[in-house]
Amino acid sequence: MDLQPEIHVQCPYCWETIPLYLDASAGTQEYTEDCSVCCRPIIVHVSFLFDEPAVWVEPEMD
Repeated sequence: MDLQPEIHVQCPYCWETIPLYLDASAGTQEYTEDCSVCCRPIIVHVSFLFDEPAVWVEPEMD
């Protein structure tokens, strides 16, 4: 697994900055991860352009 350095994103619920580790070998991806602060589910979107990650998050709609 080719992990990228830690990146930080802002939780769309509690607005805290949380760390994420990306698996560059997986390419473009979308997955759900719980916020490490408020524990609510966020959808993480990842794409890579020239080996640089583009990451954005959004709340999971219930």
